Amino acid sequence: MWSLKGITRRSGKLFVAAVVAGAVSACFRPFYGPTATGERLSTALAQIEVQPIRTTLANERIGHYLRSELIFDLDGSGEPPPKRYKLSIIITDSLQTPIVDTQTGRAVSATLNTNANYTLTNWDGSQKIAEGLATSSATYERTAQRFADVRAARDAEIRSAKLLSEQIRTRLSAVLVSKS
Repeated sequence: MWSLKGITRRSGKLFVAAVVAGAVSACFRPFYGPTATGERLSTALAQIEVQPIRTTLANERIGHYLRSELIFDLDGSGEPPPKRYKLSIIITDSLQTPIVDTQTGRAVSATLNTNANYTLTNWDGSQKIAEGLATSSATYERTAQRFADVRAARDAEIRSAKLLSEQIRTRLSAVLVSKS
């Protein structure tokens, strides 16, 4: 049975929640809206020059994949505007093989753990705007077939590069939206 007291209590809670939500909504800047300077976020992201990624000789492929993904994610328009920022990245990775077949002694699966230390600076490098660490993990199955293993490892590197690119783009977007 509905009571008048229960209805007024619920409506009072809804009213308080609406007032709090309205008051707090002014504290947040829309993520894909204009930046603090008034320019569009997509324009600010397109002004980032992605430097060649520093990595070890054995990990050049994942650095290539990450740089390609970032260039596309930051400015996929094909019309590059003048650059205002430089993004430099250092990649480290490790491979773990947690499951080993006891009969053959071969790893059954592998996990590729990748870390990307990134730094965003202004064009002349005098001011650091953002820095951080993005991490990703990608697993793949290992078999006795050599070429299947190579392709599975390459697919894991591509997946890892896409995850890192998404993380870095999101973090840079958050910094550039609030940058005045």
